[in-house]
Amino acid sequence: MSLPKYDKSKRKKSFETLPKGAYVIRILNVTEDANRKGFGTHLTIRFDIAEGEYENFFSNQYVSDTREDKKWPNDGTFYLAVPDANSQPYVFDGWNAFWGDLEDSNDGFVFDGEHLVLLKGKLLGAKFAIEQTEYNGQIYDHTRMRWTCVAEDVRQGKAGKLPNDKLITPSAPEAADQSDEWLKVDAIADQLPF
Repeated sequence: MSLPKYDKSKRKKSFETLPKGAYVIRILNVTEDANRKGFGTHLTIRFDIAEGEYENFFSNQYVSDTREDKKWPNDGTFYLAVPDANSQPYVFDGWNAFWGDLEDSNDGFVFDGEHLVLLKGKLLGAKFAIEQTEYNGQIYDHTRMRWTCVAEDVRQGKAGKLPNDKLITPSAPEAADQSDEWLKVDAIADQLPF
């Protein structure tokens, strides 16, 4: 029997996960996009770690990704809801915190409310937490930016409380799958055909 050839460049690689914590980030790109759920808009902010042990973390992931259809890592993207008259108070709280923290992290910077290109290269403090996603029955850990803070507070270890993790509670397996009897191979090893 001849086995099929493989393409090493198309294998899936495991990406390193950024540890939960507070980091200074650098904004790389900002666009205003329609909300995927069909209401309002949000800012899509692509960023990278700007300082410390994990500097260029997301850039390194992007460069090492060998897929032809590679995209900037989702964990290096933050979505900021743009509030409107119908927005909940927490949307306004997040909006105000982002701009206040951004201005306080960049001496003399004041956003004019119009030119998103001015955000490129700006520093910001960011707090990350673990967020789990499920795909094809597997649970994956991601470290995602959830809150902002002032960059200098991160540098001085005064960023404050980190956000709570968003963990998935695994569903209970079916009763037939709860037994581990199939793992006990030693007792029947001489009966196996291999």
